[in-house]
Amino acid sequence: MDKNITKGKLVVDVAYFIFHVHSETHNLCDEISCPATGEFVLASQQTLPSFTPPGSYTLTMKLLGDSNKELTCISFGFNIGFITPNPII
Repeated sequence: MDKNITKGKLVVDVAYFIFHVHSETHNLCDEISCPATGEFVLASQQTLPSFTPPGSYTLTMKLLGDSNKELTCISFGFNIGFITPNPII
């Protein structure tokens, strides 16, 4: 049986290799229309500081409902590489 989501949190965590480097929490109903039923789309955008070191990162997004019960969790890895400046000719 499907249940309506009437409140909750979106928790975003970022790790650099295995080290935790960033965390933020949002009110889920500020991100989607509550009560949410069935399918919905959730988008998140992050701006990295200019001094972000190159390497392997992992981003984890968790949706928490009533009593901080985990509704879903998405985790993916990404890499930031070096930027080589264009040579001046």
